[in-house]
Amino acid sequence: MGFQPNRSAVNNIFIVRQIIEKCHEFILELHIVFIDYTHAFDSVFRDKIITCLNKYEIPSKLIKLIARTLRDTKARVKVNQNYTDKFEITTGVKQGDLLSATLFSVVIDDILKQLELRRNISTHLKQCSAYADDILITAQTEQIMIDTFKKLKNISLQFGLIVNGTKQSTGSVQGKKPN
Repeated sequence: MGFQPNRSAVNNIFIVRQIIEKCHEFILELHIVFIDYTHAFDSVFRDKIITCLNKYEIPSKLIKLIARTLRDTKARVKVNQNYTDKFEITTGVKQGDLLSATLFSVVIDDILKQLELRRNISTHLKQCSAYADDILITAQTEQIMIDTFKKLKNISLQFGLIVNGTKQSTGSVQGKKPN
C-alpha cells in the first residue's frame, strides 16, 4: 500500500478503524500487532530487490539498469567541516532516489505475499495492511497473531529487514455481546 498516489497513512488508519468496528459489530475477536522495521530503507539486501523485480517479470533490460544503479555505491560523511574517507554501501536503496520507494515496496509486497494474509478478516483468520515499512497484522486469535508475527520476522530477516522491537505494539478488541 505504501507510496501510492493519493494514499497516505490516513488511508491505513481508516482501514484499521473499519476492521475494528466490523469485528466489534459482528462479535469477532481481533488481535493486532503494529510492526516497524529498523533502518528498513538502509538495510534491505540489494540482491533481494533484483530477485523481487524478476518475480514481477520486469523486463531484464530495466532490471540490469536498476542493478547498475545499486552497484559500487560509495558515500562520505561530513563531521564538523571535514569529510571522512569514502566507504562502500552494500545494502539498502539510495536515499532521495525517485525509484527507491518503488523498489522497497516491491520487496515488502513479496514478503507479505509469502504470509498469505490479504483477505477479509471476517472470513479469514488473519490479514495485513502496510504503508512503507509500517505493517499491521490483524488476526482472530492471539496465537495466530503470534505465529504470523514470527513468520514475518523470519521472512524479513532473509531480506535484511529487522523488526524494531521498541516500536512494536499489540492490542486486542472484543466484539460486543448481544443483550
